[in-house]
Amino acid sequence: MFAMLFPGQGSQYVGMLSSFFKHDHVFRQTFDEASQNIHIDLFKIIQEGPKKKLAISKYTQPAILTSSVAIYRYWSKLCIKSPKYMSGHSLGEYSALVCANSIKFSDALKIVFLRGKLMQKVAQNRSSLMHAVIGTNKEIIKTACKDLKKNEIVSIASINAKNQIVLSGDYHAVNRVSAYCKQRGAKNIIDINLKIPAHCNILKPASQKLKILLKNINVKKPKIPVINNVDVKSEMCSHKIKNALIRQMYNTVRWKEIIDFITFKKVSIMLEIGPNKILTNLNKMKKNIISCNTSNLKNFLIALNTINTKKNEY
Repeated sequence: MFAMLFPGQGSQYVGMLSSFFKHDHVFRQTFDEASQNIHIDLFKIIQEGPKKKLAISKYTQPAILTSSVAIYRYWSKLCIKSPKYMSGHSLGEYSALVCANSIKFSDALKIVFLRGKLMQKVAQNRSSLMHAVIGTNKEIIKTACKDLKKNEIVSIASINAKNQIVLSGDYHAVNRVSAYCKQRGAKNIIDINLKIPAHCNILKPASQKLKILLKNINVKKPKIPVINNVDVKSEMCSHKIKNALIRQMYNTVRWKEIIDFITFKKVSIMLEIGPNKILTNLNKMKKNIISCNTSNLKNFLIALNTINTKKNEY
């Protein structure tokens, strides 16, 4: 059995999916469809940049969603086997829901375009920062947060792995909490190149605007179970799926628990459906998981061959 994992913001780069576009028309068709829905030439942005423009959330989020959907559509043309589970990291949850036929691609584009704009607007009005802290735990972070000033906010944005926790919040406060963790044994602090307070309480007011849009979006029962970020559950009810997406905007991405859940269900192969291999790298240390990425045509074909030749029950 295998699962599909969909990446979030941060996996973008100028020139992504270049090896695919001349290989099959489904990629250009998917990007043209996306551009028509949000009235932005996404193909031009991902191929020409500049990097600074692609990093703007209102462009990044639709671009990554479109990339993942295009790869999945190509996969569906070549492979009849379906994943046992799907899950997406942050923004990737929307990609998973589209590919599981729960949300229309056109609707998901509108949602993530607004989501990106809301995050960007908050970041313009409030200096923010995201750090990945390697080699610490929640208790140390909670202790550090006790010394924050009254109006400062730092949240645990994501627990990616046993030894990797992502912090999100006010710029100087995140720096101080990171320094505290470093003093108490953290091996490394990595500056995540996202100038938005993703999955932080700062975004809770903005999530209400996302809620208004979601009210008018038709969400169906997924054809493939999608494990969500905030509850590590596969919801089948429209209301519960929407509620989880709203809460996801300002709550912790429980990625380690999602991977643990999938492996507990005896799923041994995980495919990253997107333009990079960030989620694949997180699984590198897990000996019980075969991880493949589909970030370029070569790796896509390796992943396809892995599924087609592996003797599993589907």
